[in-house]
Amino acid sequence: MKTWTHEKPWHGLGEEIEANLTPHEMLIKAELDYQRPYLSPANHEMFQFIKAFIAAGDAQLQTVGSLDKGRIIWVLAGVNEQFTLPGEDPVAGCLLFASRNERRDWVQMQVLAVREVGGNTLQIPCKAKTTFKNIFRRKFVSTPPFLSPASTELEAEMIQKAKENIGLAREAMAAFASDAQRLANQSVEEATAYRYMFDVFQPEAIQDLSTMGQKEVEEFAEKKTRMAVAAINKAPGQDLESARMTAWGLLNAVTYAVDHHIGSNQDSRLRLAWFGGNAEIKRRALQLALKLL
Repeated sequence: MKTWTHEKPWHGLGEEIEANLTPHEMLIKAELDYQRPYLSPANHEMFQFIKAFIAAGDAQLQTVGSLDKGRIIWVLAGVNEQFTLPGEDPVAGCLLFASRNERRDWVQMQVLAVREVGGNTLQIPCKAKTTFKNIFRRKFVSTPPFLSPASTELEAEMIQKAKENIGLAREAMAAFASDAQRLANQSVEEATAYRYMFDVFQPEAIQDLSTMGQKEVEEFAEKKTRMAVAAINKAPGQDLESARMTAWGLLNAVTYAVDHHIGSNQDSRLRLAWFGGNAEIKRRALQLALKLL
């Protein structure tokens, strides 16, 4: 599933890749082969593990990239689970794998719903494990060549873990499809939309917005809240049947604002949206949207 046209994916922070790429070719695609040469072996082992894990679970490599000057490396893989809401609003399930310089021995995994229109992402609830030990990571030893033997294949136990956890990701996406349809069917009034955005971005606000005029509401709203309110009608896909003044539309106004507008630059936006405080904002947005049903 692609959410970009004639440009590098994820605002230039990712590279589309083919499943047959070697770990070294993935390093080159992510532009990590020269950024920090002393980390290249660890990065190579990390890509090797993720590639093997994805293949064991019958998922498909899609995109690779890095954030924070290479400190965070990420890979997106499709899980062959998607749905389309009314008005031709397709959403696909993806696995987001990530590893940090300070913890290259471990790989994080989360399940994302990616909306094709606008490229919004949302981490969805899933019973799968969220961290995995990188068994390809070589350890320093006291005798030459001072590194433990290299591993090239996953052991049977890890293959089973990959199958089970990627299977759970598919189940989570199927369950989310049902919730998304219900959200798309739930119409909302303007007052409800304003209250929702304040609950998402300014949960401490207890004012009764129904007694305030639009100008007063806008003055009371913080910058993030105003961005999300504007996205209700202006973000890509908000005019579709599924999103036009619906609970689904409110949720996607939040995810669009967080993924594409809130932050000092696109690197920080994506980092915060996937791994930082803004990821929690999106989780709260989903919980509050479901309460509108």
